[in-house]
Amino acid sequence: MTTLLAEQHAVRLAHAEAHAASHRLALTPLRRQVYAAILASERPIGAYELLDTLAPERGRMPPTTVYRALDFLVAHGFVHRIESKNAFVACCEIGVPHRSQFLMCDHCGATVEIPGDELADQLSHSAPAHGFEVHRQVIELSGLCALCARAAKPAGAQT
Repeated sequence: MTTLLAEQHAVRLAHAEAHAASHRLALTPLRRQVYAAILASERPIGAYELLDTLAPERGRMPPTTVYRALDFLVAHGFVHRIESKNAFVACCEIGVPHRSQFLMCDHCGATVEIPGDELADQLSHSAPAHGFEVHRQVIELSGLCALCARAAKPAGAQT
């Protein structure tokens, strides 16, 4: 991990800790470690991968232990669950109510959160016109990130 990336993770972790403290949320050592591992992951990370990541520090734990920590982190907006991958990413705007869409690279797994209510609102308002009652919205777009798209183009190809 680069120094800049490590500094960004430290800032985001400090922000999460401050948010938890100001809202009287118990960011236990395990929850903090799970959140830090999600931050450090370069792509969405699943519960079993989190277990493996945490094993050197915490030893083997039952999956329910990590799932409880994940439930807390999702419920309080620290992380988002990527439905299509049953994996988790850190929220880019802790403490700011928002709905998110996700851009996910099929090749490298990089995932970018795009916060914003406009698309979600448009879909929610359009659904009743089609006789559809929305219970939950999940917007996940898959494709290629800029790096993978560039790497996939033949040399000399023009855009």
